[in-house]
Amino acid sequence: MRRILIAGANGQLGSRLSEFELPLGFELIVCDRQMLDVTDVASIERALDSHRPDVIVNAAAFTAVDRAEEEAELARKINGTALQYLAERCVAHSVDLIHVSTDYVFDGNKNDPYQTDDEPSPAGVYGHSKWEGEKAVVKAFVDSNRCRFWIFRAAWLYDSRGQNFAQTIIRLGESGKSLKIVNDQWGAPAAAGPFAALLMQVAKNPNLLKSGTWHYGTSGPTTWYDFAQAIFEHKNLQVDTIPCSTDAYPTLAKRPVYSYLDPVPLMEALGRDPEDWKDQMHRIL
Repeated sequence: MRRILIAGANGQLGSRLSEFELPLGFELIVCDRQMLDVTDVASIERALDSHRPDVIVNAAAFTAVDRAEEEAELARKINGTALQYLAERCVAHSVDLIHVSTDYVFDGNKNDPYQTDDEPSPAGVYGHSKWEGEKAVVKAFVDSNRCRFWIFRAAWLYDSRGQNFAQTIIRLGESGKSLKIVNDQWGAPAAAGPFAALLMQVAKNPNLLKSGTWHYGTSGPTTWYDFAQAIFEHKNLQVDTIPCSTDAYPTLAKRPVYSYLDPVPLMEALGRDPEDWKDQMHRIL
């Protein structure tokens, strides 16, 4: 029996992870914040003692990028300090850890795909907090030969439900109003469901992929404007859209201008090709 525990089960990614029906020989343990609070060492210890998982998939995170600038202490606690607690307790209990990070650990000043060995240089609180979490995981596991870790950076996650760019843009498109959409930020949309499926594959089979940091994503890049246009076309929505620059759409947090994570090394390691972002969008939406 391999027990897989999902932390952060109520979020966009966590809810997808929680829906998997596993074959015989596996047990899925779904934990929301009440069952496992990653910011509380005692809560982590209780969950480990009670459920005795073989691997934890951590989808718990503070993901509100702009709000992180105003609630920096909370963002750092959930995305950074909590990972120190979680990783150290996993090592102490010989539990594998799968952790999800972000393209925001980079400043976006490149103009070619980001590799896992590119030096992180986050521009805002959210990115800094996620980078602190990554470092905490690596530090805790570096000398461990009893358990393994995987950090998956992902960008531009969306879904066919919930609150995300795709659902927001569909709702706005159906309103009949004219829309300004940023056309100078580059990345690649990635759907939560396929990403969750990959994480679950690794959780079930730890020999599938070597420990370390990986970049997940689709084949791209594209811009938010072109992503929106593709959604409107797919949904047969006639929308008056105006491309605009980042400067015309000010936000509290600075966004990376270019944050395309190269998906090829991960896909090659798994023996497959990256899915084109537009093909995935048609399949998911």
